[in-house]
Amino acid sequence: MGVVGGGVVAQAMHIPNLAAQPDRFELAGLAEPSEIVRTALGARYGIRGLQAGHRALIEAGGLDAILVASPAGTHVEVVLDALDAGLHVFVEKPMCITLADADAIIAARDKANRVVQVGTMKRYDPAVERLIEELPDSAADLRYLSVVVNDPEFKPFFDADDLVVGTDVPPELVAAGRAAESAQVEAAVGSGDPEVVRAFSDHFLGSMLHDLNVVHGVLERLGEPLPPAVVSGDWWHEGRAVAGSIRLANGARGDLVWVQMLDTFEYRETISFFFGDSVRTLTFPSPWLRQFPTVYRRGEADGRTNVARVATSYSESFVRELVHFHDCVANGVACRTPPEQARLDIDVLTRMFLAST
Repeated sequence: MGVVGGGVVAQAMHIPNLAAQPDRFELAGLAEPSEIVRTALGARYGIRGLQAGHRALIEAGGLDAILVASPAGTHVEVVLDALDAGLHVFVEKPMCITLADADAIIAARDKANRVVQVGTMKRYDPAVERLIEELPDSAADLRYLSVVVNDPEFKPFFDADDLVVGTDVPPELVAAGRAAESAQVEAAVGSGDPEVVRAFSDHFLGSMLHDLNVVHGVLERLGEPLPPAVVSGDWWHEGRAVAGSIRLANGARGDLVWVQMLDTFEYRETISFFFGDSVRTLTFPSPWLRQFPTVYRRGEADGRTNVARVATSYSESFVRELVHFHDCVANGVACRTPPEQARLDIDVLTRMFLAST
């Protein structure tokens, strides 16, 4: 396994989780433009193949698969190059930024006959799995769904020395990356303005996508036609807050809101489904907290009493998604979070953003 990108999610989750499963993965290479970061991570985890870029990592050979944890604007190029080289791919969300690039990845996956799994890790959370397993046979009695997230991002969860910070990335490489992301956002929604990039790429696709992916999993299990109709979208506060609403075939509405709260230490994330006879809610901890429980609560009437059943899961979804990826590659298991699903998420979020303009 090779890793492309040594940033926060790679350092906090993916590289330690790969290294902790030597029976499944050999952590054989890392592509990272910061020499400071790649040298430190190479020493920490015994990674032999250290390269500045993904092409050098691929061309060095010896890999079966790569994990893509580089900035979102680089994803499509890395994924397509890896598939062209015959590698399996695990790519962090968002898989890409434009629908055209999503279609290109699907076509390349089919041509290469390789696994592409998207890192929407909440679908591997046992609490999410239990909610989906317990759903009724249809969405006929679903009255409303709600997603509310307030997110302080990274600061409350990491001390200064927890992550290796690269201060040596060439400025021209940083500028080129930002320009590529801006161009992709402009192709997707018509503008590459920095606030638009922040709102669409960072927060619709980078943040709200996680919760929408769970919503789509629930609606698919209920037999609801997908994609749902988009009825509204909005963003404000320089793109640091985003919202969107959907309408189901039975007329029910769903509202999704994500708000960045950098000046607080309070993280809250809930997804609630209101049925005629029950309310089913998922409450997630910050993804940066290990072994913190996701709570699934199902409340419904029993005579004149409301009975609430609570299921708490401590299993790490970041670990479970890698186990699944190994099973897909080694044992032919069908991928739970394939590119087609990622395309559906990107489509709905794009239409939400366009509804705001």
